[in-house]
Amino acid sequence: MQISTLSFATRFKSDIQRMTSQFEDLTRQLVSGKKTDRFSGLGTDRTLVLSLRAQVSQTSSFISTIDRTELRIKAMSDSLTRVDEMANKSKTDSLQSSFELLSSGQTQLQMVSGANLDELVSLLNLELDDRYMFSGSATQTKPVELPDTILNGTVTQAGLKQIIDERLQADLGADGRGRLTVTQPNTNEVEIAEEASPNAFGLKLTATSSELTGTTVPQPAGTPPSFTVSFSGTLPNPGEQISMEFALPDGSSETMTLTATSADPPGEGEFTIGADADATAANFQAAFDTALQEMNQTELRAASAVEAGNNFFDYGGGTAPQRVDGPPFDTATGLVDGTETNTVFWYKGDDSAGNPRDSAVARIGDGQTVSYGARADEAPIRDVFKTQAIYAAMEYSEADPNASESYAALTKRIGSKLAFENEPSVASVVTELGLTHHMLDNTKTRYETSKSLSLGLTEDIEDADPYEVGAKIGQLETIINASYQVTAKMNQMTLLNYIR
Repeated sequence: MQISTLSFATRFKSDIQRMTSQFEDLTRQLVSGKKTDRFSGLGTDRTLVLSLRAQVSQTSSFISTIDRTELRIKAMSDSLTRVDEMANKSKTDSLQSSFELLSSGQTQLQMVSGANLDELVSLLNLELDDRYMFSGSATQTKPVELPDTILNGTVTQAGLKQIIDERLQADLGADGRGRLTVTQPNTNEVEIAEEASPNAFGLKLTATSSELTGTTVPQPAGTPPSFTVSFSGTLPNPGEQISMEFALPDGSSETMTLTATSADPPGEGEFTIGADADATAANFQAAFDTALQEMNQTELRAASAVEAGNNFFDYGGGTAPQRVDGPPFDTATGLVDGTETNTVFWYKGDDSAGNPRDSAVARIGDGQTVSYGARADEAPIRDVFKTQAIYAAMEYSEADPNASESYAALTKRIGSKLAFENEPSVASVVTELGLTHHMLDNTKTRYETSKSLSLGLTEDIEDADPYEVGAKIGQLETIINASYQVTAKMNQMTLLNYIR
């Protein structure tokens, strides 16, 4: 006869199954480290966990964007730091360079500038993460043309050397007088006038000053501008001077000063006081013409090369390189747009108006973006590129008596340009990018802290305490073992066994 009833046995079996299920769940928790493998198992915390996981995912995405952006900014900063080093070295060398021509017809500084140009092209054509870093928003376009093409052009396209040559012809004019005319309307007068107006080329008359006794020297006036030096019966005294100021093509100015002397022949920068006004006027004209042509072969030649560089390199926002409207070039009066058919376009990237930084934007948060773009045609970067290209394009000859002074006039201008006085420099671009990098670092640190907190909260909710789970498993093992032993004895129990 069995002592246990059916209901008792069923309940006892259910208890064992329940404890076995708990044991299996605790074992799973111990192995996986998680309280449950279903969100429903988290109860009311499941909504919070889903929210925290979404936050962690989004934060991780922003951190990834920041990492990628910081990598790009560092690469650009490293390249521009090298560009800045070149600019500083070239500026220093320009102020110290001596005129010693090598067999190439260039100085050591010019040869170094040619090598710099090659390196600049490589630096500005930097490609990273399948995008060109100095092409603005046109990330799939290589921004800078090859050095040889820039300098020498192609069969159908004019390069910088040709642009410089055409501009020099236009600035000097057919007679080499800088597009000025020097005539004597009367025998006691010398008239100096600009050749035409308007005229984009040559020297421009800006001002005069005179201490010549008995001589009338007005300010430039008229169309085209001119002034007339009128001598009289009262002749200048030795040592008295007349000064004439000219504007050069690159925006610089040059003053020519002539001193009256009784010596015959006169020295450099002097004119002989003649026996009368007519003779003095003739002597003045000859001295002026000599000084003018020397100035044109030195200062004007250098200024023309610099302005030709400006015409060739300074375009963007829908504009094109400028070149002399010719041939003929020595009588031209204006500039025309170059086309991609007849002129090399040195920069091929995005050239839209606006801040170059805005050409690349990264989304680093909800409603938060950072601008970090850069372009090879930004003014300070372009100026470094332009100065090295002008140096590399110019050639001189030992046979030219004005070559040394012309070279000195060029180095003076390039050294001044690379000083970046009162202008943004390459270093300022590096600083901008550095500040952006610093801001990204701070944002990344904030995100990592937020991500760590979110992960901690998620783990607190999801993760099982191995010590607690182990203790529960031990308790259940004891209970289950005891239950099995009781069950075994109950199954063997009879009235006879009970009475015994």
